Amino acid sequence: MDRGSDRRARIMREAATHFLQDGFERTSMDRIAASAKVSKQAIYEHFDDKEDLFDRVVRAGLSPGDDGTIIDSDDLRATLASYAESLFNAFVKPRNYGLFRANIVATRKFPQLAADLHDYRRSQSHKLAAYLERQVDEGRISPFEGDSVDLATRLGAMGVEGTRYFLGYPLPRKAPRTAQAWLAAKVFADGVGTEGISGAGGTDGCDPQPPFVAALSGPPGKAQMRLPPERFAALCDAAIDEFLAHGFEGASLEPITTAAGIGRATIYRQFGGKAGLFAYVVAREIAAQWRDIAIPDGETPFERMEALCRQVLDLHLMPRSLSMHYLLVQESDLFPELARTFYDMQVDRAGRPFAGILREAGMPTPGPALLRIFFTLASYGVRYVVSLRPVTTAEREMVSRQAASIILRGMACETLHETE
Repeated sequence: MDRGSDRRARIMREAATHFLQDGFERTSMDRIAASAKVSKQAIYEHFDDKEDLFDRVVRAGLSPGDDGTIIDSDDLRATLASYAESLFNAFVKPRNYGLFRANIVATRKFPQLAADLHDYRRSQSHKLAAYLERQVDEGRISPFEGDSVDLATRLGAMGVEGTRYFLGYPLPRKAPRTAQAWLAAKVFADGVGTEGISGAGGTDGCDPQPPFVAALSGPPGKAQMRLPPERFAALCDAAIDEFLAHGFEGASLEPITTAAGIGRATIYRQFGGKAGLFAYVVAREIAAQWRDIAIPDGETPFERMEALCRQVLDLHLMPRSLSMHYLLVQESDLFPELARTFYDMQVDRAGRPFAGILREAGMPTPGPALLRIFFTLASYGVRYVVSLRPVTTAEREMVSRQAASIILRGMACETLHETE
């Protein structure tokens, strides 16, 4: 019995390493068996199948962990920044980052596991939620609409910049994490109107990039095929549908070639293989998704900002957009440039009208870090990526008002602005 328990623990330990680093699709039972130094049959003596093993490994990681440190001080912003930084430092730990990434990738294949992971991550915000409730009682921050835990997750999302580090960007070092935490805290408390915030640049130590990512002019590639445009479009549509449904590793060329009426040799001749086809059709899909967003109508900057937040959220929640999140988070190790392009496209589309609203209100043009914070607030970070439940119209309106209020006004009471 002891030998069996030791073997089971060893299998789970090795499986955790592969699942959290490489994801579910790219981890094989053969690789786990080799790492654990057992036969594949020995794994099936303890677990029903690969899905059962994955579920048990991930749930084993749902033990109490870092949930951010509240060092309450007289300085609201310093308290919020300290919390955001401690949460960011916990986020970049391999186990926590791996669980968070698994949460996104598992959403469609393991909906109950994804829901439990989401609840686990939300529980990490209870300390900040209680702190925010005390600040309301003491008159330091304004009463807010919605749940205090939801509001607390807003600050955490602003600190880690939503999905950015799951979509091809490397995890930042300590100094950029500190800078991002302070920026998030200042925006959360004061909005963008405070001196020094609106023109905030990057926090990753490598920004002189222009304020906006260049607009996508079209997909790259060498797909000069001797096919009628309709058949070539059918090929691309079939390919992106197959990749969105099954990922890169799980996708088959058979339904793609059948839909286009071509042979596999044509794929290899024109795209160099499956990877080249993936890169082309995903870039094509990125260029086609979303759209340019005009500055919404409204009598006040707040009304325009609220309407913009709603438009961004609606675009974010489109099934095709969510499917691209699942695909590119899963494949970000193999195709980091594509993953970054997808993220940058969304920030660019949301950022242009955001900057326009600020400009009309007499505020400076926002820098890259502030653009990313706005996109995170408007889209609610990963909250709706890791949940398959429908999002009602009332909820969309409420979270959009909340995002607009944070970005323009902040949560701190006016008396706090006057005395600090």
